[in-house]
Amino acid sequence: MLKVIGKQYYTLQGVGRTKYCVSFHDGKKAHKDGSPFFDLRILKNKGVLSAFIKTLKKDGYKERGLVLS
Repeated sequence: MLKVIGKQYYTLQGVGRTKYCVSFHDGKKAHKDGSPFFDLRILKNKGVLSAFIKTLKKDGYKERGLVLS
């Protein structure tokens, strides 16, 4: 089970036909089983990506690395 503390986000590139993808968790939303629910934003270019990440950081989100296991 994934343990998430506070507001966090991580980015992915080249997922399917998308250029950039940002998954973010507000520290509150959860699935029925209690696991954290990550919202998803699909972005077209680096300019929009950097503006969105800047907004997330302004709102108190911290970047985290994605660990695949």
